[in-house]
Amino acid sequence: MFPKIQILSNTNYALADVIKSELVESSSVKIAVAFLRKTGLEHIYKSLDYALKSNKAQVEFIVGLDFKTTDAEALFALSEIKENNENFNFYCFGDKRDNHNDLVFHPKIYMFDTQFSKSSKYTSIVGSSNFTGGGLTTNFEVNTVFRELKPHYYNQLGIIYDEIKFQDSIFKPSKNYIKKYGNIKEEIDKTVEKVVNTEIKNEIVALREEEKTLEGATPPLKKIIIEIIKEQLKFSELPVSIDFLYVEAKKRAIEKKVKIKNMETFDNTLRGELNKHEQNSNHPDNMGLFVRMGKGLYTLTEKGKNYGENEK
Repeated sequence: MFPKIQILSNTNYALADVIKSELVESSSVKIAVAFLRKTGLEHIYKSLDYALKSNKAQVEFIVGLDFKTTDAEALFALSEIKENNENFNFYCFGDKRDNHNDLVFHPKIYMFDTQFSKSSKYTSIVGSSNFTGGGLTTNFEVNTVFRELKPHYYNQLGIIYDEIKFQDSIFKPSKNYIKKYGNIKEEIDKTVEKVVNTEIKNEIVALREEEKTLEGATPPLKKIIIEIIKEQLKFSELPVSIDFLYVEAKKRAIEKKVKIKNMETFDNTLRGELNKHEQNSNHPDNMGLFVRMGKGLYTLTEKGKNYGENEK
């Protein structure tokens, strides 16, 4: 009977084995993890290669950077996979760079969509395991696996994944960036008790500045919403309906080559951005960008109208 829900630890069943079995059956894979190490990739590489080449699966990674755990070797490996597979993409998340809040990237999300038969399957995994050798095999971890024929939990997790992907600080690392990241991490690893001295701090600041010049995964959704409302305000002071925002935001995302597989998930993500950044919202990351003028009607605050102006 579906959905099937399992709670696993590496002591009873290694997460690496679950991921490998899902990869070889998947047509779409999305993974967002705080930390990635080459040791983690080594456990699933053959299955990942099978998914990419035999299944022609669309595979995407979003990886956090911390100069402590995520290693340059893993990033270079992803870069090489990208060069050899058009259906593979990976991005990095630059903590606290220009999200305009104190957001720290710390998820462990694994999503597998199987569409090779009349009976589709959706598998979602959330828990404590990062994409490291220990996290996938030997650490004492706790992870929940959801397997469904209809994507109920899968879509819920997809909304969160999309929220991550639409953050300002998502970017595609160049090989030059990865090399600099690796050099800084190596310097930090050599220092006593990982103390970061002034010279290393300056190198980190310079690297953060370089992130701003790199291409992002997709335009942040709040910027798309603001752009649409701004254009409408040129013609009328009337608020903009959420239905209009749904339609226009999809058009602009597609124009910018953002693949929207699930329209309902996209709408939920857009609505979440409006609710989060509405001026009276109690969300801890609220930037106060939008004003709700009535049911499903929105305009911009002064902060919303000026959003991004200081970044030009």
